[in-house]
Amino acid sequence: MEPQEPGSGSGSSGSTGRFHPSLRQHQDEFRRRMIRPGRLTGDSLSRSGDPDRNGGAQLAGSAEPAELSVPLNPIQWAIQTEQVSVTVDEEDVEQIEEDEEQANGDEDEDIEDEEPAFDPSAVGLKEISNLASFTVSSYKPGCGVKELRDDDVNQFWQSDGPQPHRLNIHFIKRVEIRALRLYLDYELDESYTPTKIQITAGFSPNLTIPFITMELNMPKGWIDVPIAGAGGGQDGNSLCCFFVRVVILENHQNGKDTHLRGIKVYALDDTADTAENNPLEDMVDAIDDYHDRMAAMNIHDHDEEALSRLAAKKRERKERARKHVPGDGGLSIPDFMREPEIR
Repeated sequence: MEPQEPGSGSGSSGSTGRFHPSLRQHQDEFRRRMIRPGRLTGDSLSRSGDPDRNGGAQLAGSAEPAELSVPLNPIQWAIQTEQVSVTVDEEDVEQIEEDEEQANGDEDEDIEDEEPAFDPSAVGLKEISNLASFTVSSYKPGCGVKELRDDDVNQFWQSDGPQPHRLNIHFIKRVEIRALRLYLDYELDESYTPTKIQITAGFSPNLTIPFITMELNMPKGWIDVPIAGAGGGQDGNSLCCFFVRVVILENHQNGKDTHLRGIKVYALDDTADTAENNPLEDMVDAIDDYHDRMAAMNIHDHDEEALSRLAAKKRERKERARKHVPGDGGLSIPDFMREPEIR
């Protein structure tokens, strides 16, 4: 059965029968409403889903009489979303920008507060904890020396006895300690955090003298024990000993047991590629010395004026010499060429 044309019908009059639009008329009406730039007026925004009140008035001026009484499909009306304009005050914009700047500033402060990672090789130090044996006065199962020596600071030594708590470090040979670091965290340990620590050193557990006593207030992170001026080493800034004892005298909030999350012991590394021990610097000096010797061989022994000029030239060159940093030229001393050491 073929679809009937508009205005035609069987058993009904064309003047009184209701007009039924075709699918094409629906599509044309939909395109016209979507393409027209001013299709949404104030009335249509207030009652956008009522085609009888708004659609009829908008269609009154149309040149197509067949579309005057066309009821649109509600789905088609739902597609025509309201255009809502949002106005933002200048004060709100300024407040938003200030909040963003403050947030960025807080992030920058957090980054600045973070301490840079300690690189012992950059300052000519090496870790010598493997040259020592560690013992403690007491510990709870699962929180002993193994957890203390672990690089994971989430593990710790927890004492299980009366104060003071002791950590003993026995070295197999005489060492020159350059740095001693302890890891404490008040935010995690609270009353287990030490507030008063004493460091003693000597030849044996029975022959020690107090070196320094430290008082701490809510520490967090790696704490450096002041060793400068201890009197050992060539410059007097090393602690020379066979034995070190860390004595924890008091805890925060009068806590009984204590937590120590890490300990590192460092000594000078004579073979480290530092500014004082740089293979490239040594090579440059050797080449300059060779040229000086060759120039001196071409000068007569009694020509003191030429010798003085050569000496002055040598001094001037050393004063203006460029300081090379470790790694310049790709030169570094490989491990197999270094002196063997007990590790």
